[in-house]
Amino acid sequence: MTDDNARPMPAARLAVAATLALVSGPALAAGLEFEVTLPQPEASPAYRPYLAAWIEEPGSKEIRGTVAVWYDTRLRDNLGRGFLRDLRSWWRAEGEKLDLPADGLSGPTRGPGTHKVAVAPANAALAGLSAGDYVLAVEVSREDGGRETLRAPFSWGGAENSAEVTGEREITRLKVTAKP
Repeated sequence: MTDDNARPMPAARLAVAATLALVSGPALAAGLEFEVTLPQPEASPAYRPYLAAWIEEPGSKEIRGTVAVWYDTRLRDNLGRGFLRDLRSWWRAEGEKLDLPADGLSGPTRGPGTHKVAVAPANAALAGLSAGDYVLAVEVSREDGGRETLRAPFSWGGAENSAEVTGEREITRLKVTAKP
């Protein structure tokens, strides 16, 4: 007695299946990752900073899209959204137009330390990117603290690449890795 469903897969179909498995592995790992290190403030009490991260055209600073916004999402009447104006560069160019909180973008503030953020290829800012050079900009503002913006270049559409920049006050380090 033989089971027709248990027949071995023809060699051509097996080769196609193996190729798809190899190709889909890296495709699933595609996207953009960034690590931002926030310092331990000297002042007490120290408030957690608000953060906005976006992709822009190099040189022109034209924003292609927001990839992350950290703010106090727990305040009643969406009061935390009002303080996003302190992220001046981002707010004027993009933030004022966004309907927040936004799925996949909004999140709570973070304390001191290194925080890793993975931006999926389906993110609107990445989905429309053509191959080329871009900049990841990260702006941080803290109540009774300062404000700082760092920009790290990356290339989209080629091989995996990364860049790292250091800050002075509100961001100690920013590292971006593109996995197109």
